[in-house]
Amino acid sequence: MQRAYFLGGVSPSGFETAFWSEHSAYYGFYLKGGPGTGKSTLLKKIASAFSGERVSVYHCASDPHSLDAVVLEDRGVFLADATAPHESSTPLPYVTGETVDLAAGLKTERLAEHRQEILDLYAQNKAAHAQARRGLSGISDLLDTSAAAGQSALNRDKLERYAARFARRLLPRGSGTGRVLSRQCSAVTPQGRLTLLPEDYDWILLRDDALAASQTLLALFVQKAADSGLTCEVTHALTQSSRPVTHVILPERRLAVIAGAAGMSAPLRQPLTAVSMNRFYDAALLKEHRELLRFCMKTAASVEETTVGILADALRSHDALEEYYIAALHKPYLDRQAAETVRRILSRTERQEGGKAPE
Repeated sequence: MQRAYFLGGVSPSGFETAFWSEHSAYYGFYLKGGPGTGKSTLLKKIASAFSGERVSVYHCASDPHSLDAVVLEDRGVFLADATAPHESSTPLPYVTGETVDLAAGLKTERLAEHRQEILDLYAQNKAAHAQARRGLSGISDLLDTSAAAGQSALNRDKLERYAARFARRLLPRGSGTGRVLSRQCSAVTPQGRLTLLPEDYDWILLRDDALAASQTLLALFVQKAADSGLTCEVTHALTQSSRPVTHVILPERRLAVIAGAAGMSAPLRQPLTAVSMNRFYDAALLKEHRELLRFCMKTAASVEETTVGILADALRSHDALEEYYIAALHKPYLDRQAAETVRRILSRTERQEGGKAPE
């Protein structure tokens, strides 16, 4: 069984991820090496080798076709791209994790021949990402303004009563201690805003241009779901300064609840149901903010479209940069590293945790 997420996403301050903290109890294989050294290829080989087990794959927000991490859930092991912009390393080598160096398989003389071209493409990529961050900062300001307007008109008592009914309808009776996991299932990418949701999951849309009601409801819902003993996978909005929850996935229920505003939501198949959140605002106060909300949402959608184009430019320069490294990569070295990594995973999990060989 395989689940898919993003490792993180771009924000006004750069790339953000909760992956390292969320998986701090796992044994990690930290992949090092520049662009085009085979990190994503190795990750796909590992996911395939353990396909008979519970595997979580983490896509790259800058290039959704590439992988940034693979987690072998039954073995307590992860493998992840530990280079910029999500650089990391194991704090205790061979106790909490180990490094896999893919750059050692490069034919360095080929890279030296194209030094200036590589430097130019790297500079282009960095400049495009800096420009994209400015666009995301503008989106954040607009969405924060919308959310503040929504908060000023919010009827919280009415919303809290509805949240209790909403939870009773969707959650099991009884009490327990569930888990709240940070899992980024949505991101702004060069292909637009994408959401990764399993095909067999239903989802409920909370339609809300003022943002405040839907995000408040989701915060209440997460707490009630955790109190009922369920696992909650939450996605935070990286383009709002308060980082509110915008997606809640309940794997045991095969259900997602997603907040969405016009023009700012990732397209998905038809929801199970859509809930208009306008009823939870004071109608007169919301009317006072109508033009402001329309301006903010329309402008944010336009800026996001431009930002997606900039991210696509960044990806093109990155792909061109990768070509030099791919040409310099000794592919048998990568194959040997993949086989050795599988062997290391099996040896470790069989010795320490009674793991089994992949089917």
